[in-house]
Amino acid sequence: MAEITFDRVSKRFGSATVVRDLSLTVADKELLTLVGPSGCGKSTTLNMLAGLEDPSQGSISIDGKVVNAVPSGARDIAMVFQSYALYPHMTVRQNIGFGLEVRGMPRADIARRVDEAARLLEIGHLLDRRPRELSGGQRQRVALGRALTRNPKAFLLDEPLSNLDAQLRTQMRAELKLLFRRVEGTVVYVTHDQAEAMTLSDRLAVMHEGQVQQIGSPLEVYNAPANTFVARFLGSPQINLISGSLRQQDGAEVLIRDGLRLPLSPRLASMAAGAGTGEVTLGVRPEDLTLTTAPRDDGLAGRIAVVEPMGSLNVAYVSVGDARIVATTPPDLFPEPGAEIWITPDLAKCHLFETETGLAIRG
Repeated sequence: MAEITFDRVSKRFGSATVVRDLSLTVADKELLTLVGPSGCGKSTTLNMLAGLEDPSQGSISIDGKVVNAVPSGARDIAMVFQSYALYPHMTVRQNIGFGLEVRGMPRADIARRVDEAARLLEIGHLLDRRPRELSGGQRQRVALGRALTRNPKAFLLDEPLSNLDAQLRTQMRAELKLLFRRVEGTVVYVTHDQAEAMTLSDRLAVMHEGQVQQIGSPLEVYNAPANTFVARFLGSPQINLISGSLRQQDGAEVLIRDGLRLPLSPRLASMAAGAGTGEVTLGVRPEDLTLTTAPRDDGLAGRIAVVEPMGSLNVAYVSVGDARIVATTPPDLFPEPGAEIWITPDLAKCHLFETETGLAIRG
């Protein structure tokens, strides 16, 4: 396997810059996920690494060698596409071994590698079937098998689970994580699904408008987002972002907006003072809010707009002044729409951002 490096890479199509000044390193045997909304540049980045697109500037290195001028077929990478790209007239065995056959590998070696990949992916019983006889998950395993037989320096996966239903995606996420742990491959994985990025990655890079917003382990990025975009993108339900003005009241720092008054903890007050701005945005995740039907001095009074039962929890939408706050609750707490409710945030887990720039304010 190999280390992969992007050094100030940009990609332009005409006057549009879709990847801008990208610098990152994927460590040997690491699974790094490029995650972001459609149009953020993640698939274009993967295509440049694969040799399907040429960078407009900057360099891309695999195992210490700059590959900008190296053809795709000579980069020793294996790519798995969203569409699976299986040959319909070939059996599973033939699909998996086709790339090796094209490279002139002896038939005995091809058969051995195909059998090894099929055993690893638990599709040995499907080797004589054709793609039309397979489910979506089975076709995905065949596409992965074709990549595994190559024994490449790196695996590149572009939205490989997006064609599967929700239940199968969850199952395949776990299988992919186990698979790449066993093969110890260097993997660059592209997805718009934050759940895939959080569960699969050693590290993830959150992209927006062609730029990497933050790189880190899933929990690092989730617990300390660099800006409001990252905070909103990771987490379901989304983080609550409440903008307001800072005021001194009764010796305490308070966040004020129409119909909402929230005293800040000493930690948050110190962070806000250090930022030197009177306008801040408080970020609090739905799971870090407590809802009670009894009044609380440290809570925000609001009214239930709607409650969504999810089985293991409920998602409550609460109107507080002109703000709409989302909180998760235990399944046995199911207030009726219009009911008065008190919301208490866990201030130790709240985040502060500059309202104008969206950048995180660090303590």
